[in-house]
Amino acid sequence: MTEAKKRGASRAKIVPASIIVLDERVRLKCSVPLCDNYGRHLLCPPNVMPMDQFRRTLKSFKHALLLQIESDYDSLDKSTKHLDADLCTNLEKATGTRGFERKLTQLVEEMEALAFKKGFYLAAGLGGSECILCETCVGQGSEEPCRHPFRARPSMQALGIDVIRTCESAGMPIRLSSDHKVRWTGIVLLD
Repeated sequence: MTEAKKRGASRAKIVPASIIVLDERVRLKCSVPLCDNYGRHLLCPPNVMPMDQFRRTLKSFKHALLLQIESDYDSLDKSTKHLDADLCTNLEKATGTRGFERKLTQLVEEMEALAFKKGFYLAAGLGGSECILCETCVGQGSEEPCRHPFRARPSMQALGIDVIRTCESAGMPIRLSSDHKVRWTGIVLLD
């Protein structure tokens, strides 16, 4: 935990992997309403492993390192507009959320590498949002490989993890669209 905080985590906690909540409805939210990234990113559905396979894989992990970083902006949706891609893009620009996503991506990557070096050779990091390493993913059907195969990670949500309930179970709650600081969450699965 100390090492995670030195590297920028606001909060870090090792939890039993058994508290990770999987829910088919989380994966459904990738397609209803259809996410901009669905089928376009190599690490978004339908390009990631099916939930049943991830559920079986998750059972072989004993622990997980939950990581959070806090942003310093008010995320309360004050618009009168329906949530759409333009609204999300404008919010990202106004609040600088991509910077926090990059910071979390780097933190997950560093903590996974550190876990590996400490003997957790099967450690696996998962991000808190879609992969943001490239401005535009090579995408499904391009026949091109990922440009960052050793750095790219799927999001927890893409694999069906209910991040909100998992964080609540761990005593690290997050809030969406609130006037509190937003907490970006990532995870490193440990054997």
